[in-house]
Amino acid sequence: MAFYYLPAFSDTTVLILPKIKPKNLSIPIKKKISNILPIKKPFIKEKKTSVKKFLLPEKKPLKKLANNLFVKKKSIQSSIVPKEKPLKKDKIQPKEKKIISISGLEKKIDGAFLLPVKKPLTYKKIVTKEAKKSKILSKKDYEYAKEIFANISKKKWSVVFRLTKKVKNKDFKNLVSWIYLKEKSNRASFNDYIKFIDENPNYPRINRLKYLAEHKINLNSTSANNVIRWFSFNPPLSGYGKIKLAESYLLKGNTFEGTRLLKEGWITSALSSKDLRYLKKKYKKILNTSDHIKRADFMAWEYKYWDLKRILRYLPKDYRALYNARQILMSRSYGVDRAISRVPEKFKSDIGLRYDRLKWRRRRGRVESSLEIINKAPNNKAALVRADLWWKERAIISRSLIYKKKYQLAYEVAKNHSLDDGNEYAEAEWLSGWIALTFLNNPNLALKHFDNFYKNVGYPISLSRGAYWLGVTYEKLGKNKLSEDLFKEGSKYLTTYYGQLSFQKLNPFEEFELKDDSKYSKEYEKEFNKNILVKHLILLKELDKSKYGKDILKHLADLDINKGSEVLAAKLATQLGRYDYAIQISKKASYEKRFYNQFNYPIITTPAEINGRKMPSQEIILAIARQESEFDPKANSYAGAKGMMQVMTYTAKLIAKQMNVRYSKSKLTSNPEYNIKLGTYYFNSLLNDYGGIYPFAIAAYNAGPKRVKYWRKINGDPSKKKIDYVNWIELIKFEETRNYVQRVLENANVYKYMLNQKPVRLESFFK
Repeated sequence: MAFYYLPAFSDTTVLILPKIKPKNLSIPIKKKISNILPIKKPFIKEKKTSVKKFLLPEKKPLKKLANNLFVKKKSIQSSIVPKEKPLKKDKIQPKEKKIISISGLEKKIDGAFLLPVKKPLTYKKIVTKEAKKSKILSKKDYEYAKEIFANISKKKWSVVFRLTKKVKNKDFKNLVSWIYLKEKSNRASFNDYIKFIDENPNYPRINRLKYLAEHKINLNSTSANNVIRWFSFNPPLSGYGKIKLAESYLLKGNTFEGTRLLKEGWITSALSSKDLRYLKKKYKKILNTSDHIKRADFMAWEYKYWDLKRILRYLPKDYRALYNARQILMSRSYGVDRAISRVPEKFKSDIGLRYDRLKWRRRRGRVESSLEIINKAPNNKAALVRADLWWKERAIISRSLIYKKKYQLAYEVAKNHSLDDGNEYAEAEWLSGWIALTFLNNPNLALKHFDNFYKNVGYPISLSRGAYWLGVTYEKLGKNKLSEDLFKEGSKYLTTYYGQLSFQKLNPFEEFELKDDSKYSKEYEKEFNKNILVKHLILLKELDKSKYGKDILKHLADLDINKGSEVLAAKLATQLGRYDYAIQISKKASYEKRFYNQFNYPIITTPAEINGRKMPSQEIILAIARQESEFDPKANSYAGAKGMMQVMTYTAKLIAKQMNVRYSKSKLTSNPEYNIKLGTYYFNSLLNDYGGIYPFAIAAYNAGPKRVKYWRKINGDPSKKKIDYVNWIELIKFEETRNYVQRVLENANVYKYMLNQKPVRLESFFK
């Protein structure tokens, strides 16, 4: 291993980095034998080390930190058959007036970074490039910064540290240190973390740094007293942290607290095989068989089958057979029947084993045999242990029964959820109400379920959903006044799918308009723009590395919401070209009924026609792009979808051929205009194939034409009046696609308003 000094940290910090060849370095290498680090954190069994530090001009005395710690160190024809996507405070105090530029817009300000006015978005603004000059760093520091970030992207931290030593700007060094310390696999020490946290308490994600710091504690280089003192101000955030605190207490003779925390940490912490062996051996008088069983049970319910597999060897034979069967079931390994047959009779009815067998059967489409387990399961939240997990299986099976037209059974499976609060309870009550109303034609039965749902939700999307279905239920009961009142409530949330449906129920021919809460204090704007973090964001924009600014923007958004920090952060994100971050900030605000529409719904140009063929309206393409990628031109999904419109490469090749343009994989993420054209052309071909029916085309864009064809067959075809569109969408098998269709439809109406900037009629996409 080699040791290098990172100047952004304290003068006495030593970092352990992967060994590389001396010829690649401008500083000497010191060799040292070191323990192998398991799971990217120090092995609990630490050994004392003696390391020679690189000498610096005059070491400063050890600095006393906060908490009294000391530092030690888819074609117009239907010929395209694309591949379906898988479902898935410090303030700047300048001495003189400065000119700050973002995207070429300059304004003179007194001691603040002034944000330019909002401009219409264009492709050129979306495709960013590295700036030639920096408004933040000197010419020399900026050249180093470009090279440093090129190496950060490659995770070449030794080069990063060597170059960072040459930079004079201290704030830049802090930025680099912060990015490094957020990396899970870094080699920083516990003392590096506490020093940075002490000196930069207003940086983003400090709790993330504290969490990672816990995994760096070495009781041979940090005293037990200092560890105890640290945790007295910063309670453990992980099971591993509890273990280190426990060891510190035990060293100081506090057996009661040490024992309690050691057991808690042992049960919940992610530990390597080495850690397990070490702890079990060292604390064999404290950790007993009961603790090992509790750890196995915790890991099984948390679906951490590798952690479960590692603890098996420490379990009694009968428990080992039980948890081995659970591990094989959850990991879908071979030998399921054999493993289950070896489970002792006394554990055959174990609730965890029954849950894992239920999930295993459901995944293989074995609905009937899944029902055998559900019907015998206790109808008691405590007895189920994890009633929330049981509900997820019930929901899928209940919907499968709806597809089989077994409506009463589907209702029974849904309603017997044993939950009494939380998101799962609300969803269980909604599904029960929907089945009762739509398939059992029992509005009185549905009413209580919808009411339970409505009373247990708080976000606009859910409130509008609850109000709409209560309104429909009262309508069927002939209680028109109550129905109208509920539709009025739902209509308060016009940026949501069910809010728009509620408005159309009451006002089918009226226009709507949206409010915008994008307001902020002018005085606070000056304070906001002076924040050193804003300076970091501008520098990252200059370096074309704004991807590192996500956490910073979200942190800035939360600083002072009442004065407009969310609006200013969303505005800044937009000006920096990160429309995705602006949307994320605005979405979060909308959950609390604060609507920043100008930042939540960016507008870019979309092709009105391609090759002489008219394309779909701008609002629907914008709605799709927003839902697919939040306008991130470089977006890549785990399934291989790329760019703003998240086009699959195989599909893109077919579309490019239909359009008579050259296919380029790289342009899917480097050229937004290219990506938008391909995506628009593909969606237009789907829309034509479905006779202009938007819900079908949107669902096909997300889940593929074959699935839509199947859903129209088994669930009924709303275009043939066999079912209404609202229920057809709710019957879509995949939760992701159900949500996708609803979000795109609601986005399209919002965009219709945003594009006109005046009251307009809500578009009905059902015909």
